[in-house]
Amino acid sequence: MEESPLLPEPRNNRRRLGQDLQPVGDYAGIQPYYRVCEDVQAVHHQDKCGPEAFQSGDWWWSQGRIRFLNGKAFIGLSAAQLLIPYLWGGLVLVGGGMMLLHYASKVELPDELKSLLGLGVVLGWIALSMFLIIKTLPWVMSAAAFLLKPFEKGLSRITDRSLKAGESYFSRETGQVSFAMPGGKKLTAPFEEFDAYVERVIEAGGIFYRLMFVHRYTAKQFSQTSLSRVEPTKEEVMALWDMLQRYMDTSQPLPDVPRLEPFRHLDPVTAEHDGRIGRNPRFWRDLDLEAWKQGEGKEWLKRQMEYPWDKRKCRLTPQLGKISMAEYRKLRPADAWPI
Repeated sequence: MEESPLLPEPRNNRRRLGQDLQPVGDYAGIQPYYRVCEDVQAVHHQDKCGPEAFQSGDWWWSQGRIRFLNGKAFIGLSAAQLLIPYLWGGLVLVGGGMMLLHYASKVELPDELKSLLGLGVVLGWIALSMFLIIKTLPWVMSAAAFLLKPFEKGLSRITDRSLKAGESYFSRETGQVSFAMPGGKKLTAPFEEFDAYVERVIEAGGIFYRLMFVHRYTAKQFSQTSLSRVEPTKEEVMALWDMLQRYMDTSQPLPDVPRLEPFRHLDPVTAEHDGRIGRNPRFWRDLDLEAWKQGEGKEWLKRQMEYPWDKRKCRLTPQLGKISMAEYRKLRPADAWPI
């Protein structure tokens, strides 16, 4: 973002308690390390199906858009995917344990020994059930898929509707961002209208972080997305924001991340950049991930953790209030959310 546009002042204070407002336009050039490691495996799997596999509707990243799920659709689909393993795990662990305890209680022993027997049965069954769950889960998932086969078309329609309702995107082509909202609505607005925050998420295991977006002029916020998952380190979230900014800046080459590699040659700025530096067009798709983690990847992680993130300068904030809301409305895309 070489020059930030003139923007009106927001109605609300941009500072939020427990959430760190992220600067705009000062790039670190750092990719989110843990996401890259996960995405390498996804790219390897997709690549086995042939080059055309990346052109399918199932692959949500390209040179033009990064698509993702937002809100209840994302949460609902994730819960549905986890439901069967949890049900099976609960049945084996709790159901099997209660059955064994029932039989153990019928053994004729003194109360003290019976209590010890019950404790031994519980501890032993916990260990054994974990082994059984791991070994039988693939079979259970296959059996569930077989049983649901007659309902496949109906479930597919439900899933497609849920995906369509929750689909959101960052568009490098139009410079707009779209977030799915309840009731089938979409909040679509220019990228520069969104403020990014690192949000603290307090869970039983401690404090975690995720990327949250707030539309500056309506105060609508979006954090429950498949794009910005809960992360153990703040630096990983800030690297994700850095990557998204560079993706949306058409003066910059596409971020060098696995999911975008099959499309780099289709973006003129990126193609010119890759030709100039002699980049291997299949670097991520042919990568030995474990070897990379021990070498170059270790340096990537070190740089991410040691980068002076707090020294970044925001190029957007000084531009706020330089234009009236009435004047700015005339400059916005016709399909943008009303402000």
